[in-house]
Amino acid sequence: MTTEKTKGKASVLHKAVYQSNPIIQARKDFDVMGMRVFLLGLCGLNPHFSDKDKYYDEDFNRLFIPTSKLVELFGGNTKYLAELKKACAKLFDAIVELNCEHGGFKLMRIFEELDYMPKEGLYLQFSQKMRPYILDLFQTSGYTRINVEYLFKLSSPYAVRLLELLLQYQNIKEYKEMLQIQRTLTVKELRFALNVPENAYADRMNNFRKYVLDVPIKEINSKTPYIVRYDVKKKGRNVLAFEFVMDTYNVPLEEVDKPRFSNDAIDLLCAIGFTERVARAIYAKCANTEDCFSRINRAQAILSRNKRPIKNKLGFLRRAIEGNWQVGPAKAQWAKTSTDADQAVKLAEDSMTPIGQILDKTLSVLKVQRPKVATGTPAGKESESSPSPRPIKIGKKQIPYSLAKNLINCIRKNELMHLVKEYLADFDTTIEKFTAICEKNGL
Repeated sequence: MTTEKTKGKASVLHKAVYQSNPIIQARKDFDVMGMRVFLLGLCGLNPHFSDKDKYYDEDFNRLFIPTSKLVELFGGNTKYLAELKKACAKLFDAIVELNCEHGGFKLMRIFEELDYMPKEGLYLQFSQKMRPYILDLFQTSGYTRINVEYLFKLSSPYAVRLLELLLQYQNIKEYKEMLQIQRTLTVKELRFALNVPENAYADRMNNFRKYVLDVPIKEINSKTPYIVRYDVKKKGRNVLAFEFVMDTYNVPLEEVDKPRFSNDAIDLLCAIGFTERVARAIYAKCANTEDCFSRINRAQAILSRNKRPIKNKLGFLRRAIEGNWQVGPAKAQWAKTSTDADQAVKLAEDSMTPIGQILDKTLSVLKVQRPKVATGTPAGKESESSPSPRPIKIGKKQIPYSLAKNLINCIRKNELMHLVKEYLADFDTTIEKFTAICEKNGL
């Protein structure tokens, strides 16, 4: 993206975009195409964050996106260009609605200009009314930074808006240390921010949860490094709010913060309290410097979330870093009835338990053994480790039918998604591919 018309390929999707918190919480009447055009416009801005800034846009520039770049950004499919006029027309008429004090509201148009020339590209310019909210950010009460690459992977407007709302809390110190974001939103707040019509799902909260929350959350969990789950807050039978938790421990470090030298990691280990000799031994267990930093972050998050007193904290951290422990989910929900199931839940809640142990214990509760990788097994024949006569074949490997059934149920219920991802990684497949294979096999 450029100011006016220039050549050159910009890595737009690797940029971060900024919005003021009032805009994050506002009602925006966007479909997917409109949301992407809005994000592309934000990518072309250089906001003014504070009085100390030396380089920023003094005014909204007229931005230009070449047609070739549009095709690339919309997945290489030219059919989107045919829909661009319709999307831009709707976007040009769209308004942002902000809640004000004492029941007041504020309505603003977003764009002053949206022009598309097929042989050139898309020209756009924001309305001056949007200045305090996306350009002069120092004038508003806080702003949110978001990686536009993750938003572009999402096809649901609800998924995009929900991710924005959760990321608004990403800089709270407590949540950064826990590698986790928590936020409670009432049904009314969700309807407003996600632009859900007032009469939609008015009498069917199950459908509201399914289409407004569950389906978008599955997309976030499968297409981004974030893992989202929620609990329901009720008063009697009435649903009042939803308590969201989003794990961020899979999110890579930002480019500006990425460590490049082994000394960086060793210095950090020494700052934590390890001797240089021990720090070098720990570093030797890691794949590279970035991996070492990620392990340190996770280990510190696990330590901060552990409820039991730890006498030897350095020993605990060393085991967690060298063992590459993962941050466990809040609870296991594959089995809930037996005493063994309660033990599995307790094990999963123990955040210092490695993921492999949680998975193995959970599978044992289900009376299903973790299968050995079966390669080259003729179709229709049962492998020794498969408790079912109909194993699900993934490439040259197989998953027992009963285990595949439990996995796909977890995916559909948005439960234990991190464990499911970890397990499917052993089979070199993704949640989307695994779901398609299960559907072909009648699951």
